[in-house]
Amino acid sequence: MKLAVFALVLGLCLAVNAASVDYSVEDQEVNDFSPSELADEIDDAFVFSVFGILKPTIKASLRTLKGVHCTIERVISIRAAGINFLNAFKDCNSAAFKDLNALINQVQTVVYTCNDIVNLNENVCNNSDYNDEADGQKKTSKSCFVKLVSKMVTLKKQIGKSITLSKKLSSTPGAYGTCNMNAVGDLISVFTEFPTFVKECSKLTS
Repeated sequence: MKLAVFALVLGLCLAVNAASVDYSVEDQEVNDFSPSELADEIDDAFVFSVFGILKPTIKASLRTLKGVHCTIERVISIRAAGINFLNAFKDCNSAAFKDLNALINQVQTVVYTCNDIVNLNENVCNNSDYNDEADGQKKTSKSCFVKLVSKMVTLKKQIGKSITLSKKLSSTPGAYGTCNMNAVGDLISVFTEFPTFVKECSKLTS
């Protein structure tokens, strides 16, 4: 009899506790990250914070032909780094590695966008014969300015995504066979300079 009463009391206590639990939306949406996943989240946040606030600086760098010329020189450097990276993987069976192939495809889009920017500079901005003394402080034409800003913002996003993809590659030695993984480090060292070069070029417009 005593055992039955004890069981009844215990059951009532558990029912009361269960009813008092607050299942908030926040509790249901909590995500658990492994250390490596958390590192990826931090890396992505870092890339976004550095690359996500550059549009005003990009606009400033393109207001005069001197700033445009500075920007184009750096875009050519980025294109060269992208082409060197792609050449390093010509003999690599990158299709066998999903993460590596994603980075290669992304770098190809960077090279294409760089080509578009260089072509805009020559054919819309008419800066193929740029002269620093004669043309430096000239204001950029509206058509040139608008189109270059759009392409530079696109390039910024593509470079940021390339850096994010590079951080997801396996760091295990030999994971990608004979692929030249040193080329990844060379590429990212140039790509991460994008915010710096935009800021440097923006200072040349006054």
